[in-house]
Amino acid sequence: MNDSFIFDTGLINFIDTFIICSGKTDINEHPFHLFSKKSGDHVRSFGQIGQGPGEIILPVSGFSTDRNQNKVFFYDTRQFKLTEYSLYYTENEIAVNTKDYMLPPEIRNVRSEMFFSLGNNEFLSAYNNSYDTSYRFIKTNIDDTISTYNQYPKLNEPEEFVRVEHAYFANLGRFATKTDGKKFAHATQGGCILEIFDCSDRITLLQTKRFFEPVYIPPKRKDTMYPFVQVDPNSIHGITSIACTDKYIYTIYSDRRGENEYHQIAAFDWYGDPVKLFSFERGIISFVIEDNDKKGYALMRDPDHDVSLVSFDL
Repeated sequence: MNDSFIFDTGLINFIDTFIICSGKTDINEHPFHLFSKKSGDHVRSFGQIGQGPGEIILPVSGFSTDRNQNKVFFYDTRQFKLTEYSLYYTENEIAVNTKDYMLPPEIRNVRSEMFFSLGNNEFLSAYNNSYDTSYRFIKTNIDDTISTYNQYPKLNEPEEFVRVEHAYFANLGRFATKTDGKKFAHATQGGCILEIFDCSDRITLLQTKRFFEPVYIPPKRKDTMYPFVQVDPNSIHGITSIACTDKYIYTIYSDRRGENEYHQIAAFDWYGDPVKLFSFERGIISFVIEDNDKKGYALMRDPDHDVSLVSFDL
């Protein structure tokens, strides 16, 4: 679709008739970039870097969209604020309004890649540590916390080192929400545990599938408050990214040990059962799937390590 725009290893999503990518580029100083779904042409870039109103601090390690309202959301961890970008048409051009929000204090320290819009100004975030309390998942609106969830699948660490198990999910976990905002899926790399939750009201666990048992590099000290674990490079890396539709959970997937470039997208149904596997010649960095489950878009890396925007049929 587009191999002339200079991409880095950013993220991809879509809104209205546009693909949206995040990341630094030599073309301009903006963090977000719109492309035509039909042609792949660059339409415009937006967002300002800085510490003032409507400005964010790089890197953009995660963002989400409300496709019904044509909005893009970025939680700026370093400035403890949510920035909303509203896209609209004016005189046949795309304009963007920007607004900042301060959210409930429980999610103050959440990482931007762990923050998602559920629609209707409700949000889901994961792995926030503040006020000596650790929250695994938190559902909020602009003003209040709606629901929290703090249970984890059990691994093999002794009970006194349970924080190491929690760190495995926090450091090596990925999650994404269903298109309608009523469910979400969470999965891990360095092994593969897939969990499916309902979040239409309270956050409720529906299903857990253990495909590969976790293998990770533990911290040097296990008795710290917030231990840090890393992927074992010789492990099966499992699921490294997720994109959801109303019908399927799509994942960048690896079932081979020591793989560090990923060429497969695996689809699971909302019961956690595998249903499809797609293979690609180029390495997949980030991807998104249309709601009709017929077409996808991705940032992919070729053998020369150049990154291009591509589309593919399912």
